[in-house]
Amino acid sequence: MLASTRKAPVQRTICRGCESDKLERFLDLGEMALAGGFLPDTEAIASEEKYPLSTHVCRACGLVQILEVIDPEILFQNYSFSSSTVGPLVQHFQDYAKWLQQKFHPELVVEFGCNDGILLTPLGELGIRSCGIDISENITEIAGSKGLDVLTGYFEESMAERIMDRFGEADVVTGSNTFAHNDHPEIILEAARRVLKPNGHLCLELMYAGDLLEMIQWDTLYHEHLTFYSLSSLQVLLKRCGFHVVDAERHPMHGGSLRVTAALDADEEGQPGVAAILEYERSKALADPDTWINFGQHVDRKIEVVRETLGRLSHNSRIWGYGAAGKATLWVNACRMAYLEAMVDASPLRAGKLMPGTHTPIVFPEELRANPPDYIFISAWNYGDLIRSKEGWFQGIWLVPLPDLRFF
Repeated sequence: MLASTRKAPVQRTICRGCESDKLERFLDLGEMALAGGFLPDTEAIASEEKYPLSTHVCRACGLVQILEVIDPEILFQNYSFSSSTVGPLVQHFQDYAKWLQQKFHPELVVEFGCNDGILLTPLGELGIRSCGIDISENITEIAGSKGLDVLTGYFEESMAERIMDRFGEADVVTGSNTFAHNDHPEIILEAARRVLKPNGHLCLELMYAGDLLEMIQWDTLYHEHLTFYSLSSLQVLLKRCGFHVVDAERHPMHGGSLRVTAALDADEEGQPGVAAILEYERSKALADPDTWINFGQHVDRKIEVVRETLGRLSHNSRIWGYGAAGKATLWVNACRMAYLEAMVDASPLRAGKLMPGTHTPIVFPEELRANPPDYIFISAWNYGDLIRSKEGWFQGIWLVPLPDLRFF
């Protein structure tokens, strides 16, 4: 995910959902290193790039989105996140595979953004044929080494044709935490329409604007995550592309997600969960731009609290971080945490590298045991309880930044 030469981002001017030009900025983080732009060594520091990062809301449909679009070839080639290294995600996708089986009894599932095969594996164990697509060649190599059927590239019409030729029509097309990474989601929806049976279903798992608002999850607002959907704003996009929502439910994955089922069959009736979530969104005014303007002001205050508190602690104490995810990049840069001695992460795709922006060394958990600090800042706060239980031997103080800064 590291660019050798700067390529200016494309500045989008219309909404991804409804194509309105009524877009209002509510949060500006300035120039920011890429969330997944982990540096292989100190020699790479000289070529590291930073890009503008601000978030807007559409006044017409309420869609929250980032308009500075980084070339996907920069963002996703040599990708540094392997899903199967995260225990809770493994469990989530095992449960999701069973849910798909029980709800749809599919013969063929197509997954775009399949990563290392974390969903394809349990689908296969259930006897369900599956095909995965991912843009990141290093990740599809990992999936392919497991004997899974994976294709490298974008999920677009030509890819849909390849899948049709090889497997036939699909019962389910799914994508988990990947749909919102795309500047042109209509291309994915067109590909899904092409490959699905007439009575097939599209299942999307998305980071949810409702949880973004409730838990002040500003640290997920980075260049990869171009769009944060509410159900109401997603409905607008899906309808424009020939789908309609028939079911929706909330899940805790990634600090709060929305699982949406959409159908091509216009006669298929919707489930009660759809109306319940739409009512929740009305009660929270998720489509009101003023809601997001207030959110941006709240985020500024939270960043200031963490920056000042940890800055003071760093004068007399040793502080490490834990969890080299995209969230960590935003925290360490926005809060100017150059004082962190190390960032702990169990992934072999990250350990041994340097954090974007601050260039903090990323180390395996074993190094934490060998040299424990006074404080550990849990940047992967959504896994805070799991991390603390895994490292129960630690006698120092844990810090968790969201939903509020807490000490354990």
